[in-house]
Amino acid sequence: MEPNVSPDLVANYRRLRKDGALNEALRLARKGVSTVEPGQVAQLGKLLQKDLPGSAGDTPVVEVLLLGQCTTTYLPPVVTAWAWSEGLRVSVKDGEYDQVLQELMQLTPDQAPAVIVVLPWNQRLLGVGDRGVAERVDDELAFLGQVWAQVVRLKVKLVQVSYDWVHPGPLGYSLSSRRGGTVELVQRVNADLRTALPAGAYYVDLESVSAWRGKAEFYDERNYHWLKQPFSPAGLSLVGRHLATGVRALTSGRRKVLVLDLDNTLWGGVVGESGPHGIAVGGTGEGQAFTAFQKYAKRLKDSGVILAVSSKNNDADAREPFEKNEEMVLKLTDFASFHASWDPKPTRLRLMAMELNLGLDSFVFFDDNPVERERMRAELPEVTVIEAPVDPDLYIRALQESLAFEAVDVNSADAERTAQYQAESSRRASQESAASPEDYLASLGMKAEAQPVNGANLDRVVDLITKTNQFNLTTRRHSRAAVEEMMAESGSVAFAVSLADKFGDYGLIAVVLGTKVLGEESLLRLDSWLMSCRAMGRTVEHWTLNHLARLARELGYDAVNGEYVPTAKNVPVQTLLADFGFVPREGRVGEYMLKLSSYSDLPTQVS
Repeated sequence: MEPNVSPDLVANYRRLRKDGALNEALRLARKGVSTVEPGQVAQLGKLLQKDLPGSAGDTPVVEVLLLGQCTTTYLPPVVTAWAWSEGLRVSVKDGEYDQVLQELMQLTPDQAPAVIVVLPWNQRLLGVGDRGVAERVDDELAFLGQVWAQVVRLKVKLVQVSYDWVHPGPLGYSLSSRRGGTVELVQRVNADLRTALPAGAYYVDLESVSAWRGKAEFYDERNYHWLKQPFSPAGLSLVGRHLATGVRALTSGRRKVLVLDLDNTLWGGVVGESGPHGIAVGGTGEGQAFTAFQKYAKRLKDSGVILAVSSKNNDADAREPFEKNEEMVLKLTDFASFHASWDPKPTRLRLMAMELNLGLDSFVFFDDNPVERERMRAELPEVTVIEAPVDPDLYIRALQESLAFEAVDVNSADAERTAQYQAESSRRASQESAASPEDYLASLGMKAEAQPVNGANLDRVVDLITKTNQFNLTTRRHSRAAVEEMMAESGSVAFAVSLADKFGDYGLIAVVLGTKVLGEESLLRLDSWLMSCRAMGRTVEHWTLNHLARLARELGYDAVNGEYVPTAKNVPVQTLLADFGFVPREGRVGEYMLKLSSYSDLPTQVS
C-alpha cells in the first residue's frame, strides 16, 4: 500500500497553492514525492523552487551549486523535490555546460554556496585518440584535482559523482573490463577517484546507482545526442535523489534511529499467539527472509545507527524471542530503546525521542502494518516512514532504497553509539533514585578532557559541527577545509571535549572554535560552541567555558565575543551567554562580550 496521496500530486499542489493553503501544499508535496512518476517529480520541483525559499519554515535554505561536464539544466528541480521529501530546503543553481573549473575559479568564499556538486561525464575519458589507459585516467584525475583545490579554497562541502559507462563499447561485455575497454577505463578512474577524494566529501557511486536501476532504463542516448544530458526521466530522478541525499548527509547527517516493529517485521507470525519458538525466523523459506533482515539491521547498528523497538504487544511476550529463541540474530542488548505496549505508536516515539534526547527528524519507522505507517505520517510528519513491502523478502531492498542511513563516513564513535545510549539508560535510573539533582551529578564521577582539534579527531569534530542542533550557539556548518583554516590562524582556539563517568565513555561531545578579531586583537571571537545533547545539563558547559577562559588568557586576550544566532532547534541555549556572564554588545544584535579580567570559574561537577 502506498502513502495516501493523490495520483495527480502536481494538480492538487497547484489547487492548494491557488487557494492560499501553501503550507498544506508543501506538506502534501513532502509526503508524496516518492509516490509519483519521474516527470511529476520534476514538475513538482519547479513549483517548489518558487515556493520554498519564500515560505515560512523552521530550517534555513541550503544553497547548492551543481556543475557538470554534461548538461545539468534539468537536475535542479529534481534535487529540490527530493531534498524537500526529507524536509530539507535547498536553492539549487547549475553552471554552464562543461565549465566546471571556470565557474569555480570565478567564485570568492563570500559568494560560494554551502555545497558544490561535481558531475563528471566520460566524453574525454572515452574519446577517440591514441592515449593509453593510464594517461587518460591521469588526465581526468588531474582535472578533478584542480576542481577539488578550488572547493578547498572556497571552504565549502563537496558532493562528488563518479564516472559511468552507458554500454560496454566495441570490445563487448567480455573484453571491455580489460585491454583498455570502456568498462576498464571507467573502473580505473573511479578507483583512483575514490582514493584521492578529499576528506569529508560525499561520494555518489553512479556505476552502482545505474546498475541498480539497469543502464538501459537509466540512460537515454537520444537525450545525450540532442541535449548533452545522458539520463532518462527515471535516471534523472534517481540521480537527483542521490544528490539530495548527499546534500542532506553533508548538512545534517544521516538519520540516527531505526524503529522496528516485531510481529511480521522482525519475525513471521504473532508471538503472543505462537510463543517465542512458534514464530518464523531462521530455518528455511519465510524464516530466512526475517533472518536476513535482522542481519541487515544488526550491521546498521554496528555502523552507528541506533536500533529501537515499538511493538503493540505485552512487554514480556515481546522480549521472549530475544531471550529464548536461538535463531534470533538480534538480542535485547542491540536495542537502545524497547517499547512494547498497547499505546499508540506515535506516542511511544515521542517518548523515545525524549529518552534518547533526539529530534523526531532523526527517526526512521519500519512497520509491516499500513495503518500504523499512515498514522505515523499523519501525526509525526518529521519521522521518515519506510513503505514496507508485503513480501518480507523485499524488506532489505525497501530500507536500502530509502537512503535514510547514507553517510559521509563512519568512524569508531559511530560504532559505540548504542553502548553510549544504553549507558544513558543506566544514568536515568540512577537519577530517579538520587536525593537531588546535585547529588545525582556528583555521583556520576564525571571527568572531562580538552583535546586540541587535530588530524586524529578532525572527522569527529566536523561530524559534530554538521549534526549538532540544540546546544549550538551559531549552527555554522563548517567544512573540513574551513575548520583547518581556522586551526591554522594565528591566535585561534580550536579544541574538543571528551567526557566519561562511572557508567561509560560519552566520547567527544563538544567543540569550541575561536579566532582573532581583525582590528580588535585583544578580543577572541567565539565562532562556534556546540555540544552533544547527551551531555546537556550536566555542567559540562561550565567546565568548557572555564577551559576556554584559561586558554584565552594564556593567548593574551582581554575578552571573548560570543554570538547567538537563533534557529528553530537551538532555543535551549538562547540565554546561555547571558547566564554565564556575557554582556550584550550595544548595537550588535545577538552579540555578547565576556571580560576575562572579571571572570571567575563557574561551579561544575566535572573534574
